[in-house]
This record gives sequence, C-alpha cells and structure tokens, in this order.
Amino acid sequence: MNTGSKAVARLHSGLLWVVALWLTEWGCASPPPWKLPPGLSNGSRVRVVASRLGEAWYPGRVLLSTDGCWTIQAAVTHDPEAITILAPRELTRLQVSEAVPPPDWWVVPENAEGWSEMLPSDLEQAAAPTCGRGRRTS
Repeated sequence: MNTGSKAVARLHSGLLWVVALWLTEWGCASPPPWKLPPGLSNGSRVRVVASRLGEAWYPGRVLLSTDGCWTIQAAVTHDPEAITILAPRELTRLQVSEAVPPPDWWVVPENAEGWSEMLPSDLEQAAAPTCGRGRRTS
C-alpha cells in the first residue's frame, strides 16, 4: 500500500469515527417517548404522595428539563408560588389527571377529576441516561 492509499484510509477511518460520535450524541439527546404512559406530557397535572411531604395527596405537574430529566413540582400549600421540587424516585405514588381540560395544576386534587395510576419508576426510566439517579433535589 502506498503513502497516498494510507492517507485516504486514515481519512475514511477518521470520518467514520466522527459520524459515529455525532450519531451517538444525537441519539441520546432526548428521553425515549415510548416509555411514557398515555396522557402524560411535559406540564401534565398530577397528584403525588411523597414521604417527605407526608401521606396526603398533593397537586403537582411534571416537567421535562432541557437535559431530559423529569421533575415534579408539588404545590403543598396550593399556591403556585410556593412549590416543592421532587425527583421521581422521591414519590410513593403518582397519578395523572384525566380531566379535559384539567384544572390549574396547583388546585386541590378532586376525585371527580379521574386519575390514572402511574409507577414513579416509569417516569424515572423515561428520563435521559445522564439524569443523576442518586442526586437529591431540594
């Protein structure tokens, strides 16, 4: 193999590496939507039970951050200005509102709204792999 052929082979190898790296980064950019239960999306109204909040249901909404991590805003005092941020792993129970349209996310959750039970782990599994599974939120 002559010097010119070796240079072309190295160039092809380098280009393939760059394309593979680009595809890998592109493929991890967002959480896989097929893992989410029907009816759940960014901003969905939910009600939650979390051990650090007590045993009552609290209104909330799920939010997807720009880095693909799910968080839950809980309105413990039913005031949208006074919220507690929770990670999916902190939840004991999670239910999604079936009301169309749902009431404001911070109002008292009523049984008449209709609720679909969801495993908190499903929400965590739908997050990007870079989300800190061991990190605590405040």
